[in-house]
Amino acid sequence: MIELNTDRLRILPLELKQFKLLLTGMDEMEKELGLICSGEVMDEHTKKAMEGLYQDALKNNENYIWYTNWQIVLKSENISIGSACFMRCPNESGEVEVGYGINAKYQNNGYMTEALKSMCNWALNQPNVVCVIAETEKGNIPSHRTLQKTGMKMYKETDDGFWWKLEK
Repeated sequence: MIELNTDRLRILPLELKQFKLLLTGMDEMEKELGLICSGEVMDEHTKKAMEGLYQDALKNNENYIWYTNWQIVLKSENISIGSACFMRCPNESGEVEVGYGINAKYQNNGYMTEALKSMCNWALNQPNVVCVIAETEKGNIPSHRTLQKTGMKMYKETDDGFWWKLEK
């Protein structure tokens, strides 16, 4: 199993069994991973997105790593503080999209920047990946700053948001 490590974090891509547990409840997945229970509950929007990714992961079992949820664990507390995921396999142009979120209690500590740097580095070292992209809502200034600190540059604006890119 892949595990990314930074000074403060463990970043764990969930195996399909663990991903299924996440959909039944964070606490079940956290128990399976031997983590302290965070008490977090997914909001409906996130749960629906995760269910879609899980279905895609099942259909793409050999490439599930590009569809699974990656739990971000704070080493000092052995607790899940957020997660990130790639939205699908790299496309023909070598782009792969990343999405992410961090629990409110752990925001503004640089954890998401640290996790995204590690995940982007991992992705950019995979065959057929030339860049990692991300979309943010126009008003989500903290997310803009996170992506900037990760090294991403804004490259496109739409009616709804901004698109960011980190290239090899």
